[in-house]
Amino acid sequence: MKIGIVGDSHDNLNAIKESISLLNAEKVDYLLHTGDMVSPFSAKLFLRFDSKSFFTFGNNDGERLMLKQTLSESENCKLIWPKSTFTINQYRIVLTHGEDEEIIEALGQSGAFDLIAYGHWHRPVNKKLGNCLVVNPGELCGYLSGKSTLAIVDMEKRQTRIIEL
Repeated sequence: MKIGIVGDSHDNLNAIKESISLLNAEKVDYLLHTGDMVSPFSAKLFLRFDSKSFFTFGNNDGERLMLKQTLSESENCKLIWPKSTFTINQYRIVLTHGEDEEIIEALGQSGAFDLIAYGHWHRPVNKKLGNCLVVNPGELCGYLSGKSTLAIVDMEKRQTRIIEL
């Protein structure tokens, strides 16, 4: 099972379109967005993803009511905020914006989760804490680092690829 992870897209429409095309071409089974889509017109582009998608809010998602309404236009899109834990198949997942990396570390070390996906810091993280994959895809927007990145996680192989667009 492959999970695509994006975050911090910050209304970069070209990067969003490119990421969705890549994830669809890779036949990713699920998409996780770690927050900071920012505007409802950006959220609309994520409706183009071919499979089930899960979203959370970030600190820059100001128009939350309209973002929620836009995501609800597709049966494949689910906003899990404010809750941050859920299960896909047998895999226990945390999806959060991740402003506090100490909490991310503690969740990873707890042994309670298979995957923690978070954003906020605009830098990629790809590590294992015990049996838990901890992934920050970096920033899809590319505004701060100059690199537009995303992640694809193979849950069976327990491997993550950080991909620069």
